[in-house]
Amino acid sequence: MSKPVPSVSSLSTYTDTPVSLSTGIPNISIPLLALSGNGGPNLGLQLSYNPMNASGEEAGSEVGTGWLLFKGGVISRQVIGNVDEVFRSTTNLNYQKNTFDDEYYYNLPGLTGKFKIDRNVEQNTFRIIDLTPLNHVKIEYTNENNDATLLVTSFTITDDDGTKYYFNDFSSSVLYDGYYDSIGAWGMEYKSAFFLTQIKDANDVEIASFTYRKDTKYDGTMLLYKTCKLEKMISASGNIEITYDYDQTLEKTMNDPYSIKKVSLNNSYAKVTEYAFEYSYPQMTYSEGTEKRRQLERIKKMDGQNVLEQTSFVYNPNSSNPPEFYACEVSGDYAPSNVLRKIIFPTKGVTEYVYEMSDVFADKNSQLVLDHMLTSYNPCMNFTQTYPAFGSYINQQTSYTFTVSGDPAKKKAFWLNFTALHDIPIGPIDPDTGFPTIPPPLEPDQMMNYTLSRGSEIVAVSQQGEYTQFINYPGQYTVTVNVPYVGGDVNFQMTELMPKPGPYRNAASADGKYRIKSIKRYNDISSSTAEKSISYSYESFSLNNSSSGYLSLGKDLLFKNVKVTEGIGNGYTQYYFKTPDDYPYYSYVKDGNTTLFWPYYNLTKGGLLEKIEVYNQNNQLLSRDRNEYTFAIADDTDYALESGGYSRTAWINYSKTTSEVYPSGSSNSLLQSVSENTARADNFKPAYSKSISPDGTVTEKLYKYAQDKNLTSLLTANMTGIQVESEIKKDGKTIGKSEIKFENTSNRYPSSSIEINANDGSVKTSVRYDLYDEKGNIVQYTTDIDPLTGKGNAFTVIWGYNKTMPIAKITGAKWSDVDTLADDIVAKSNADTNAAAEKELLTALDAFRDNPSLKKFQITTHTYDPLIGVTSVTPPTGIREFYKYDSSGRLISVINSDGNIVKETKYNNKQ
Repeated sequence: MSKPVPSVSSLSTYTDTPVSLSTGIPNISIPLLALSGNGGPNLGLQLSYNPMNASGEEAGSEVGTGWLLFKGGVISRQVIGNVDEVFRSTTNLNYQKNTFDDEYYYNLPGLTGKFKIDRNVEQNTFRIIDLTPLNHVKIEYTNENNDATLLVTSFTITDDDGTKYYFNDFSSSVLYDGYYDSIGAWGMEYKSAFFLTQIKDANDVEIASFTYRKDTKYDGTMLLYKTCKLEKMISASGNIEITYDYDQTLEKTMNDPYSIKKVSLNNSYAKVTEYAFEYSYPQMTYSEGTEKRRQLERIKKMDGQNVLEQTSFVYNPNSSNPPEFYACEVSGDYAPSNVLRKIIFPTKGVTEYVYEMSDVFADKNSQLVLDHMLTSYNPCMNFTQTYPAFGSYINQQTSYTFTVSGDPAKKKAFWLNFTALHDIPIGPIDPDTGFPTIPPPLEPDQMMNYTLSRGSEIVAVSQQGEYTQFINYPGQYTVTVNVPYVGGDVNFQMTELMPKPGPYRNAASADGKYRIKSIKRYNDISSSTAEKSISYSYESFSLNNSSSGYLSLGKDLLFKNVKVTEGIGNGYTQYYFKTPDDYPYYSYVKDGNTTLFWPYYNLTKGGLLEKIEVYNQNNQLLSRDRNEYTFAIADDTDYALESGGYSRTAWINYSKTTSEVYPSGSSNSLLQSVSENTARADNFKPAYSKSISPDGTVTEKLYKYAQDKNLTSLLTANMTGIQVESEIKKDGKTIGKSEIKFENTSNRYPSSSIEINANDGSVKTSVRYDLYDEKGNIVQYTTDIDPLTGKGNAFTVIWGYNKTMPIAKITGAKWSDVDTLADDIVAKSNADTNAAAEKELLTALDAFRDNPSLKKFQITTHTYDPLIGVTSVTPPTGIREFYKYDSSGRLISVINSDGNIVKETKYNNKQ
């Protein structure tokens, strides 16, 4: 299977191999920059590291081997076999309506998943198959007009709150094969990844947009690829910029030739934060050789040319010879080649990641295995015993005896090492020299050989001068040496396979895989004693001296049991996971072929939490949470598993957690509570929950969604995950019921929030959302509404800084009371680009507060440094507070209107 360009290829790892205790993979993430949107998803840059992506087979991404910078959004493509759309013209002599099997991995802010395009070859129609339907997104595409195949030009993904993600830009690769349709010099260009260009909310208001650097690379006249690198992420509050370096010498190497040089967060007038990336290019070993690969060394937070903060990374050295591991016992520390070992933070505190070799469960104590170990060497279970040599000088047939120990009814392995130093034959006297002549070397049939027998059984004949293995029954053996021509010294040495005392550890090597053993935190880079240490054990909780490891489909390693211990004397926690083999595969016929079917694989492939137990340092149980699940099939479409077989996407439609607490550490003292959750089949969201407290009180919650209220406007926008009604019951009696109304005909924003009286069913509007601006900001809302008159307490919010921040809240006023009066403060907030401009804004805000038309209202005003924080707050009392930040954007002091420091914070980074 081929992957797209290096910097997006590893996205599939984050979808298919989730970071969790059950995988033994640590979660290493560093948030860098955050860009506030317009009430939409959180946008920003997050640096994440997965040691599974640091192996010698993985290319160095744009931020270094093993690292991935989550930014914007992308739909990366994994080509399976050949590119889906290889036949683009019906005039091609080789044309066929081929099956589509490529997979597409999408990464959105806060959401990952995958899908494929299914082709009906008879009708030549196409449809999207969502391979992660639990995300409950709507996936659409646009395409070129082509009657031969499907040529996708863009994708749109809509999540279940109505947010739309548009993927209109793309990168391209080239397939060179004259059998298929070609463009140029036998090359067919195809879209290898699609990139997020715009995000809009359910009301079609833009939340963010994205621009890309696009380059086309050739090898001579041969097109290599077309890149699409995110350069700017833009929202109403500012933008994030990404600057790249391009190194042509890295083309066709195990590196993305583009590397990220720096990233910056900018508001409308200035740079807020900037990070610079520094790399090295050490030699790394992989299956086909050794090659330099990009490695992230440090990230620097900059203020111009000045370094404000620095985060550094230390990796294990490159080693082409990993240690041989047989899983005889839990392995010691292991330093996998080039894998991240330490992070040194700006405070000079250090986090260290210590690994060990992984193992899987293997029954080493069954009679079948024990018998096999009599004939097969395994350092965990047996050893070789070599006995003193025997033999002598012989010139005629001679026999020797030796004994092989063990059960005479079971064959075992032993070896004979036979050496012979032949006499040199003397020929007749040479008349010319007067010395005997030396004949030619002995022929094979002239050399000494032996016959090995056990009683009357001939075991082997004529094994000449060799170290030979025999597998036969123990007992007394006779070795007879034959001397066909001349004599000499003969020597035998017997070695036999001997069992080590059992019982043996039930484990086997996991094919070179490794797992986290401990995470240690140090106060200082020079510290040798960890301030905090968390260790992980993967031994079975139910079988003594056994691994809990399991290879899912023979490929993905999971652990059924994980013990987590924090420090010394703090007790420990035990986690139990269900894995795919808890729901075994069965024979299945697919398209006329017999294969395997794995039920519920998407739920169990990453380990499904079954139970948590907390113990104190004396091994007394303190608490236990037990989870029970009921599964249902979300989609009747079969999907192929990478390692073979099929499954169908399943979901958890019911779960139950029983929590037991033992306050005194004794099983005789028990507090038990139960929680149950039932999900819906149409959006996989909560429909009903019930909890039973230790005193027996039953609390129930019921939820309704747009589809229950037939809110067609919301349903049209795919807002099927929006909760619109909730009801709470206690011991069967309704004690609360609320509903969010969507009655605006011009938009899909909430119109009001109502509460329903549990006693008489009367309805009370708790909040009415009276007015929104064109950006979706609430500018007027009303509370405490009289059900008869419809009147209540009005609040008006003035939005400034290009309608990204509330600069004034007026209690008691309607928008019509302040509409035109706010023009000046809005304009001055938009122009607030420096200290002088902020001073003008403060003056304008004071004038606004003193406006005679607003005297009867309570007014609170704010100023900001966008994307940094609030710089002043003036409550109705007029007693203003100022907020000061350092060059890193960190709050350092709060100052009152008299200039006195109310609060001060100092940050002491070690040099």
